[in-house]
Amino acid sequence: MNRLLAWLVKAILWLRYRVRITGLGAVTARGRSGILFLPNHPGLIDPVIVTSHLYGPFKVRALADRRQIDRFFIRWLARRIGVLPIESLADAGAAAGQEVRRTIAAVADALRKGDNIILYPAGRAYQSRLEDLGGASAVQTILKELPDVRVVLIRTRGLWGSAFTRASGTEPDVGRIVRRGIVTFLLNGIFFGPRRRVDITMAEPDDLPRSADRRTLNRYLETF
Repeated sequence: MNRLLAWLVKAILWLRYRVRITGLGAVTARGRSGILFLPNHPGLIDPVIVTSHLYGPFKVRALADRRQIDRFFIRWLARRIGVLPIESLADAGAAAGQEVRRTIAAVADALRKGDNIILYPAGRAYQSRLEDLGGASAVQTILKELPDVRVVLIRTRGLWGSAFTRASGTEPDVGRIVRRGIVTFLLNGIFFGPRRRVDITMAEPDDLPRSADRRTLNRYLETF
């Protein structure tokens, strides 16, 4: 059932995005379990794109901002595919710290059991054209707990500037974007609307500074 849902989401996304993935074969050749996927996060739509394309080969689970998935249908879909909700420190501040730590501990436990996890190192979508991890510590915490866990980096390009990003300087209004998108599809004909090119690159680097300090690790991820 979940694989069918992932296929349906990919089919819907196909109407708007031309997605090309590089490096998937090399990752699957080394095994399909116990992988920590670390993507960049240009906008609110890339988690949907990445998760739907990785669910088939890896049956991934993802961490997601509790506020962003608390929406009609998305709420049900998130529960269905085992999304791990996490509070946004940017929204909830220090009060959310204890819950965040519990969630990160649950991620480490899931990886030990062989689950595949998508974790966004910055914990939020791009605030500007380039990703800034700041003092984010989730990746460092997990690598200290699981120093030998497989880590796959994911770079998504082609989305910055779209309606789902903050390129305009304001937080995207998902409901309005979806409604406007439906109207656009109907006006252009469902299969004849413009499609945005999205390139996804996957890499499992040998030189990842696993034991480095937080600043060094985060800078490495930002550079990728």
